[in-house]
Amino acid sequence: MRPARPAFSNRLAFGLTALFVATQTQAELYKCRLPDGRVSYQQTACADLAEGQTLSVDTRGPDGSASGPTGQDYSVESQFRQMQAERQTAEMERERARWQAAAEAQHQQRAARDERDPARCAKQRAEIARWKQRLLHGYRTRSEKDINESKLAHHQALAERYCD
Repeated sequence: MRPARPAFSNRLAFGLTALFVATQTQAELYKCRLPDGRVSYQQTACADLAEGQTLSVDTRGPDGSASGPTGQDYSVESQFRQMQAERQTAEMERERARWQAAAEAQHQQRAARDERDPARCAKQRAEIARWKQRLLHGYRTRSEKDINESKLAHHQALAERYCD
């Protein structure tokens, strides 16, 4: 048999340590070197043929208390659910902010529409006169006439909005 690679045994040690920390408040862990040179981590004392030593494992909880698990679930699934809930809450907040911004913009547009503005009124009346002249004196095709008529109608609507 081949001896285990050091990186693998380090990962194994970390995984086993994490497993024992999560499941026990008082854990004893033994590191055993087997006759063929492999390293084994286990809860029971090493066999007669294996050379071993006792490892100390920090079993304190995340808050530093010596009491062990605090009742909070640190599993991947529970963390996923928590992150998903936080993401949904943030998304709802963004959507609410978008709706509020849209409502505010709509309110401002309504307020702007209701304003009577003499300067804008004069500008729109000048545009109406210009487009009437274009309709009377110059268009080459029917589509050009239609465009001129639509521009005239547009400026007449704006004049109604801004003039008394």
